Amino acid sequence: MPTNSLLDLTRAKEFAVEADQLRELVLTFEQSLTQEMGLIQAALAAGEAVRVEHALHALKGFMALFATPSLAQAMTDLYQTSREQPLGVTGPAFTALVPSLEALLVEVRAWPSAL
Repeated sequence: MPTNSLLDLTRAKEFAVEADQLRELVLTFEQSLTQEMGLIQAALAAGEAVRVEHALHALKGFMALFATPSLAQAMTDLYQTSREQPLGVTGPAFTALVPSLEALLVEVRAWPSAL
């Protein structure tokens, strides 16, 4: 894996002892990441702060298992911001994370074929 990898399965492997379990967890994460990113973008466009907060909460939980600690912490910070700041602050902060989230998604999708 490249040194600039955002995918970190260390914690996921603590939950999924067998390869099949890990594969299933990674597939679930891929689906969730794709879905929640879309929901966040749609909710931001519609100005629906509660929907943004809920989707960020869902992603925050997964990120600790699948992303590098720095990206997982950035998502946790963003979720906290979404609860304490107006949507006008959360939106640009999320947009700033999108390139990293998209890069993570590329890695997640490539991971099964790298086995």
